[in-house]
Amino acid sequence: MFIDSSALVEILSFAPRRQEVLDRLGTASTAFCTGPTVIYETVVVLTRETGKDVATIRDFVLEFLDELGVEIMPASRSTAVAALDAFDRYGKGRHPAKLNFGDCFSYAGAKAAGTGILYVGEDFARTDLA
Repeated sequence: MFIDSSALVEILSFAPRRQEVLDRLGTASTAFCTGPTVIYETVVVLTRETGKDVATIRDFVLEFLDELGVEIMPASRSTAVAALDAFDRYGKGRHPAKLNFGDCFSYAGAKAAGTGILYVGEDFARTDLA
């Protein structure tokens, strides 16, 4: 299962749907993976929300991912092409799904892993990953 930044932020900021997201992780039947853009976005959001320094939040996020055994997928040429394909198909201003930059890379990561995506909100609800 590919873990999107929306799910990580929900868990790590103790947001209202935290337990629901943790339950979905607990019942997942596949290995967990994520991408560098997810880590970046999660750290940026949590740094803004908490006022803590980037290094502290980065270490917190990476430790959480390590505890879950999450594979961090590489960003490559094929990832960039797949993210652009996601934008072409589902991007903001092009499709009701309105995927943004980070969403397109998460979509590409989930497709590359051949798995579903764990997310919070409606970002992926109008894609073929829903």
